[in-house]
Parts: sequence; C-alpha cells; structure tokens
Amino acid sequence: MSRVRQPPLVTGISPKEGTSWTKVTIRGENLGTGPSDLIGLTICGHNCLLTAEWISASKIVCRVGQDKNDKGDIIVTTKSGGKGTSTVFFKLVKHEKIGILYQSAVWVEEQNYYDMRTDRNKGISPLSQRTGNPLGIDIERGKVPHSDIETLFPGKTADFNRENFSATWYLIENHSTASFEHLKLAANNLKKQASKKNEGNVAYVKGGLSTFFEAQDALAAIHQKLEADGTEKVEGSVTQKLEKVLKSASTTADTLFQEVLGRKDKADSTRNALNVLQRFKFLFNLPLNIERNIQKGDYDVVINDYEKAKSLFGKTEVEVFKKVYAEVETRIEALRKLLLDKLLETPSTLHDQRRYIRYLSELHAPGDPAWKCIGAQHKWILQLMHSCKEGYVKELKGSTILQSPMLDVDSDGRPSPIARLSQTASLKRGSSFQSGRNDSWKYKTPPQAEFVEKLTKVVVSQLPNFWKLWISYVNGSLFSETAEKSGQMEKYRKNAKQKPNDFKKMIQEVMQCLVKLIRGALLPSTLGQEDVMIYGGWGSKAELSGPWLAHVVQTIR
Repeated sequence: MSRVRQPPLVTGISPKEGTSWTKVTIRGENLGTGPSDLIGLTICGHNCLLTAEWISASKIVCRVGQDKNDKGDIIVTTKSGGKGTSTVFFKLVKHEKIGILYQSAVWVEEQNYYDMRTDRNKGISPLSQRTGNPLGIDIERGKVPHSDIETLFPGKTADFNRENFSATWYLIENHSTASFEHLKLAANNLKKQASKKNEGNVAYVKGGLSTFFEAQDALAAIHQKLEADGTEKVEGSVTQKLEKVLKSASTTADTLFQEVLGRKDKADSTRNALNVLQRFKFLFNLPLNIERNIQKGDYDVVINDYEKAKSLFGKTEVEVFKKVYAEVETRIEALRKLLLDKLLETPSTLHDQRRYIRYLSELHAPGDPAWKCIGAQHKWILQLMHSCKEGYVKELKGSTILQSPMLDVDSDGRPSPIARLSQTASLKRGSSFQSGRNDSWKYKTPPQAEFVEKLTKVVVSQLPNFWKLWISYVNGSLFSETAEKSGQMEKYRKNAKQKPNDFKKMIQEVMQCLVKLIRGALLPSTLGQEDVMIYGGWGSKAELSGPWLAHVVQTIR
C-alpha cells in the first residue's frame, strides 16, 4: 500500500512582484517527486507550466505569464499530491520606461541589434550575447507533442542556457523536419558564433568602435563649422559647454550607481545578519537555556549542550561568538561550583555521590572531585562519632532520664542487645517478672554501655559506603565515558594509585577514634591528659560491672 502524499504548499516566492516573463523562484513543501510529477503551475491565474523547471520537492523555477495588473496565488498541482495551496501572493505590473537615469527593480536582458547605418552589430558585452535561434535556420515547432519528448528525456530541457540542456530534444522540438543540407548550414552557423564569442573582449571593443568613430566625426564637423564661420570664441564656448555636459552626466551616473550599490550592500548585510542569527540561534540562546535547565535540575541536558557548543565554537575567532561562548563558560563554571557543593554535602547517599562525580568529570572540573568527596565523608564519620559522645555526656551530666533501651529506635521496635542483656541478668539473679518487687533496676542500662552500642552502629553503618566509594574511585567506575575519551581518566587513575596510603590513614584514624572514645567512656585512666579532654568527659561514673564489660567487648567484636 503506497503512502498518500500531502498536497503541495507554496510558502515563498522571489521576487514577489514583476512584469511578465519575470523569472521567479517558488519555494514550499511537497512540490512533486520529479519533473514528470509536476502537472500544473499557475501564477495569478496564468498557466506557467511550459516555462517551469522542477529543481526539488521544495523549489521550482519558472517565468510568469501575460502582462496584466492583478495579484493572485501561486498554485502547484502534482500527480502524487493533487492541487495545492499558497500562503503568498505575486503581483504582476506593467512594463515601465527604463532609461539610463531611471531606477528599476527588474533586470532588462541585453539583446544584439543590427545598425542599418553602419551595416554591423552594435557592440555589447560578450556575456550578454544570447541568440534566440543559435542554428540560424527556420524553426518549426509543434510537430512532436511536448509530453512525448519529456517522457523520452527525463530530467532534461531544450533551453540551451541550462546545465541539463539536451541537444537532441532541441532538434526534435524545433527542427524535426529540417533536411540534411539545412543541418549542415546550421553547423556552420554554430562555428561562426563560437569563433565570435572566442574573440572575447577584443570583439567587444571592436563592436563599440562604431560609436567612438561617430562621436569623433561629430566633433570634427563641429570644428569645421566653427572654422568656416571664423568664430573662435563660439568654438571655445561650445567646447566648454560640451565638457560641462559630459562631466555632469558622469557625475549623475556615479551618484546614481553609488546609491544603488549602497542599497544593495545594505540589503546584503541585513540578509547576512538574519542568516547568522537563524543559523547560530542555538549558541545565542544557550546561556538562558543553561540557566533554566540548572533550575530544573536537568544537568544531563546542560552537559550535552555544552559539549556541542564547545566542539562548534570552542576555538572560534569571530568576536560575537567569542563573547557569547565566554558567557556560556561563566554559567558552566557556576554549575561546577554548585555540583561540587552538592557533592561535599553530608549526609548523602552513595548514588548521589557517584552521580555528582560523573557530572563534574563530564564538565572537566579542575582537581579531583572524587578524592575531595572521600575526604569529606571521612570528616563526616569522625564528626558523627564525636557528636554521639557529646550527646551522651551532656545527657549524663544533665541528669536527664535516659530513654529505655528496651525498644531501640534503630531496631524497628525489637529489643536491643542491651535490653536482652538486662533481661538475662535479672533471670540469673533468680528474680521473676511476676514478683511484687520493684523491677525498674533491671532496665537501668549504664550510659557508657548504651553509648558503645550506639557508637558501633554509627561506624558499622558508615564504613561500608565509605569503602565502596573508595573501590569505585580506584577502578574508575565513578567517572563517565566522556572523561575516558578526553584523557581525564588517566589523570584520575594516576591520582588513585598515589592515594592508598592516604586512605589507609583515614581508616586507621576512624579506628583509633573508635578505640579512644570507648576507652574514654570505660577506661579513662588509660588515656593521656590531652586525649581525655578530647575523648573523655564522662566524669567518675565510668566504672562498669563484669557482665556489662563482657557485653561491651562482644558488641565491639
């Protein structure tokens, strides 16, 4: 089943007005699949199909029809899409008188004409010599239908001014009944015309000699007349007037053409500026788009647009592009700082850390953001451990009733190990939950024991993610493919090879902090005076009984 094509749509025509036989360019959509698909073309109601040349599905070149004061649509009809529509109009105007001092928007083609007085052709530019009958023999058209010729020569034309000119088509259309003798005569005529054109500028100068000689003859006749009359003053007066007229004409011509060329230059500069704005619209809108996408959190879109702009305009020498690209770099630098701040925020998940590190590597952030993240996480773990100790010390010194450890917050309502230890100790003493004595002493867990359990939970919950972050940093999985292609991966791997000792010191510092905090809570006498001030502070209530010490040792293990 063939796909139904859309009808033709004309969206533009250049120029938009002109006289009959003006050459126009029609642009639009679905203007046919080929020359044979174009079956109708009307401009202002006049059929222009015979002069139409199909270029592509979006472009047709033709000449308008008869001279008439009207304005109308441009309708294109194709076999595949049917009759189309138009969103623009063309205005036909009458021919105007054109002289050397008249301005005109229509280019008048120069033609060779024959001067009866000098019995020669007037000299014109060799580029404008276009003969209506290049063979020089009688033309007989209409002998062969045009549709049959078009079928035999697809994509060709009988117009010898076009690149796809077909000589066979031209002969069939114009000289199908010519005899062999006439064709030989036509060949000789072509040779003569070719030899004339080959003369080039020399032929052009020779063709204009007649005008020069006529002017010289006229001046000689004026001088003879003046000499015959014997009036030297009149001769000087006429010569001066003639020179003034020539100078005035030259000045007027220069002024006219300067004005025309100035308007053309201004139109060209405006057109070029519009083309630049349209072509480089992506770059000019990029700073604002970056700002909007950053506010939305679409960092992937920002990175893709930045990579595209960097490949296109990173090394440009155009001043306006350099200025806009500098603004883009300013916005990207602000984004790098924002992502680095988010990366170093604590607490954060391992997923977010990997995502921000990947963004920074794609944006070619300076330094080593992954190692900075590892350092920030190390400081965060130490801070959590000290905060845990400070909380229990303040609570103990303030004589605040501690939360019952029978239901631990982190264990989802299940009895914690400390609670189970309290129950076990009470059972060993032979007590019963059904006795009438006050059993509240069983639930009074020492703050030091509860602190050790809480502290170990903090370390156990933070160290695995910290270790995974380090492993991802070493094997390079934190970084994107862009970093690997740009050579950044080698720099990161080199840094990672130099960091094992530093990471080992971080782990050792966490373990030492854990040990000293526990010693400060249970055995403060084993610490030095400086360490007691940092890791101690529990006062004289630091002694625990045997069962609680055993439980603490088991928790640490």
